[in-house]
Amino acid sequence: MNEIKETGNDDVNIEEIMQEIRMQILSKRQLGSSAIPVRGERFSPEFYEQLYQAQLLQGELGVKLFVSRSQVPLLGSFIDAMRAKLHELVLYYVNQAVAQQAEINNHLLQAVSLLSQELEENGGDSDGE
Repeated sequence: MNEIKETGNDDVNIEEIMQEIRMQILSKRQLGSSAIPVRGERFSPEFYEQLYQAQLLQGELGVKLFVSRSQVPLLGSFIDAMRAKLHELVLYYVNQAVAQQAEINNHLLQAVSLLSQELEENGGDSDGE
């Protein structure tokens, strides 16, 4: 029933196809102004997969407000309101720290990406020529 068609082309490069798919996903999501390359030949496919995963997660950093409801009768709504305000205050500072960490992560990701591009272009020449 499930028939596999022979194309006569045994030179299918799965990693090349995956790299193209990753680039299309990132371009559709429009992650950042400077996209990090997720393809290359010098390093293992796992290296480029990790760069891709890091770039995907870059936009998902942050903490959301969640306050469970109080079970105390009469004062429950007051306790809920106070909890919500305290959580908002904590989240304000936590999200500031997360934003700084995201900036650091982005710079590190860019640095690793530039390093890998440089090694791709120079072929690993250590002479600097």
